[in-house]
This record gives sequence, C-alpha cells and structure tokens, in this order.
Amino acid sequence: MRRSLIPILILVFGFALLPPLLHKLLSPKLPPAVLRVSNIPRQLATFTFSDESERSHTLDDFHGKFILLNVWATWCPPCKEEMASLNHLAQIYEKKDLTIMPISIDVSGTSAVRYFYKRLGLNELPIYLDPSKKVMDALRVTGIPTTLLINRDGLEIARVVGAAQWDAPESLQRISELIGQ
Repeated sequence: MRRSLIPILILVFGFALLPPLLHKLLSPKLPPAVLRVSNIPRQLATFTFSDESERSHTLDDFHGKFILLNVWATWCPPCKEEMASLNHLAQIYEKKDLTIMPISIDVSGTSAVRYFYKRLGLNELPIYLDPSKKVMDALRVTGIPTTLLINRDGLEIARVVGAAQWDAPESLQRISELIGQ
C-alpha cells in the first residue's frame, strides 16, 4: 500500500511545485529603466490624489524634491512585476533627494492597495491613490505602468512607459545622473 502512494505523492508535489518553478524560470526579467529625457522640462497639469489617510495632495506639496511618480494598478500584471524593484529603489533613496510616489488608479481604494503591498512585502512604498484616474489625463498617461521623473520645480524631465527594473545598476546610474546625486 505504501509503495503505491509514492508515485501519487510525487505527482501531487510535482503539480504543486511546477507552476511557481516554471514561472520563475520562464518569466522574462524586466529591462532596466530607460528614462526618455525631455529636451525641455514639461509643465504638468494640476491634479489631486490622496494618501492612505484620505488626505488630499497635489504635486506642489512635494515641491523642492525630485519625484519618481509611478502610475499603476493592483490588477496590472506588468505593474506587479516592477513593484518590488520600486520598493527597493525607495529603500536605496530613503535618505536622498528623491521621493518615490506610486499612485494607484484602483477604484477599490486603500484596502486593496494595502493588501497588495502586504502580500508582496512592499514596506518602503507610501500609498497614494487616484481612483478617479484624473492623474492619467493630467500627466498624459496612455497606459500603465508609466513613470515620470519630476524635478524640484515640478517639471517632468523624463518618462518611462512600461514596466522596468528600477533597482538595476543601469537604472540607478541613470537616475543618479539625472538628479545629480
């Protein structure tokens, strides 16, 4: 009886372990962030968004700092792929002049984003939301994820459309060059 269970147990464990293993082996690694720098820094339209305490903010609240603003959603697979690297980037730049600002466009609100952060171990990223999606019009975002690098004067100086590996050495070097650190 025991010998007949061994092949069944091997099959059960194989089916349980195979999908995550295949995902890890076959998933393409995200490319480093290729920030497309604007020849002329671009003025951004005014929009509001809220933090996890439901306090309203505008980009003017962060004037004087560089901002890496990422428009994303919990239901977006490419967004999910890049969030761990954004979290690590926030840790790297914690004491420097760069604010990592992920703005979720989820209509389900703070609880969905908080659950998403907890599930992925994203402990360095603040929670910002714009369920109205007005941020997309204001920043001319046509797809998510889209990330903007905003200078101390609140002007867009670079942009990345699509998911990127934000903590890749090439990404870190380019960000440092652009913000002068």
